[in-house]
Amino acid sequence: MSEGSRGRAVTLDELVAQLDIIRAEAARLRDLLNQLMTERDLIVRAKEGIDAMIRSNPDASLLFPLSTGLVALVEAKPESRNKVIVHLGAEVYAKVDASEGLKLLAEEEGEINKAINEVAKRLSEVESLQSQYESVIQQALAAARARQGAQGK
Repeated sequence: MSEGSRGRAVTLDELVAQLDIIRAEAARLRDLLNQLMTERDLIVRAKEGIDAMIRSNPDASLLFPLSTGLVALVEAKPESRNKVIVHLGAEVYAKVDASEGLKLLAEEEGEINKAINEVAKRLSEVESLQSQYESVIQQALAAARARQGAQGK
C-alpha cells in the first residue's frame, strides 16, 4: 500500500493506529451531537412551557419542576404570566416578556440546529473515512492471508 504522492509504504500497524484515531473522533462527535440534541430538547420543552403558561387560565395554578428529571414539582401561581426568566449564557439570566423569551429561545434553538447539522455532517464524513480505512485494512489482511496460503503450498 502506498500513500500516493509521498511514495512511502504505509504499514498495517500505521493504518490501524490511524483508524483508532478516526474512531475516537467519531465517538467524540457522537457525544457532542447527543449533547447538542439534549440542549435543543431542553429549549423546546421550555418554549412549550412558556406557551402553555401564556395560554393558561390566569387564576389556575401551574406545576413547576424542581429538577430536570421531574422528580419533584411544586404547584404555584406565577406573579405574572407575561414575564419569564431566560438563560442568556455564561450564567447570565434576564427577566423578559414571555413573547421575548420565546423569541430568544427560538434563536438559541436555531443556533443549536445549525451546530447539530454541522456536527452531523462532520460525523458522516468521519464515519465514511472510518469505513474506507476498515475496508483497506480488511483488503490488506485478506491479501496477507492469500500470500501466506500461497507460500504454504
